[in-house]
Amino acid sequence: MLLKSVTLRVVATMIALVMLLAVGFSKAEKYDVRDPGNCRLHFSVLSDAHIEGNNFMRYKVFARSLQNLKKNQSGNAAVVFLGDNTMNGQHIENMLFHGTASLLLRGETVLPVMGNHDIGNGNGDYEQLQNRWYDYTAAFFGRQLKHPYYYEVIDGYYFIVLGMEGHEVHDLVMTEAQFTWLEGVLELAAQSGKPAFVFSHHPTDYATDETGHSTDRLVDMLAAYNETNDLFCFVGHTHMPLYLFWSFHTEDGYPETYLPRLTSLGGEKDNEVYEDTGVGVEVELYDGEISIRGRDFYRGEWKYDDLEDAMCEVTYPLKHALNEAQ
Repeated sequence: MLLKSVTLRVVATMIALVMLLAVGFSKAEKYDVRDPGNCRLHFSVLSDAHIEGNNFMRYKVFARSLQNLKKNQSGNAAVVFLGDNTMNGQHIENMLFHGTASLLLRGETVLPVMGNHDIGNGNGDYEQLQNRWYDYTAAFFGRQLKHPYYYEVIDGYYFIVLGMEGHEVHDLVMTEAQFTWLEGVLELAAQSGKPAFVFSHHPTDYATDETGHSTDRLVDMLAAYNETNDLFCFVGHTHMPLYLFWSFHTEDGYPETYLPRLTSLGGEKDNEVYEDTGVGVEVELYDGEISIRGRDFYRGEWKYDDLEDAMCEVTYPLKHALNEAQ
């Protein structure tokens, strides 16, 4: 296992270095959180990079976005990738994604989520592709996983990653074991008295049980938790532009943010950069509120500042002020 990890790191790093030389260096300016002196926690969330071995522009958008993300003067408690980091789960795609993330996000805590494209998008050998995801996650992010779900406590805050446990495209397949695990983790998070963060590739209302039947169990569990505690969900998969009204919603009983596709391209050759390309969110936690702000990481600017009706920044009050949770 150690030899495999070392080999993956060496080969992927060499490939990424060559690609980064072709991309060049970003000239975007440094930026910061809204109120650096009072920000208790800050992290960034990106989704659906869809790295392909034969699409250089998609890689360029990804690499440039990470270069600009690192220009936050307050740093990041974590960088979360919400899945579909690759297009097909191929080795070359994994090497490009992981090698580049490892080089450009050196020193950051990285939390990857497994998406349907990372395990073949419904095609290929599910177990083989899932094990490949485990191998790369271990080699580059130091996570020795046996399941696609896990959690990490960062500065006392629970970061909870849900994982799909079936070879489906649009369903968040969750086994009984994962539901039981999540119940236990949420109990621990509640004891901290601090906000908890849940990350999933699929929206939480896409959940099915291990037999493939749709279930409201996940939504009900998260909604019940949020009645008395602070919980915030971040999901990908839908490629929903951040300015749409549904991107920030609480209809299921808790705030859930839908992330857009980071590498949204088009044109005849699928290499034209769209206006919504390169968008993710910055999450900033203050004593009595949380701010989720859309940012164009590719261009290095806050997103949609000039669109009057665009909803690309949301602030939610906290039930429990952070100064009460110390």
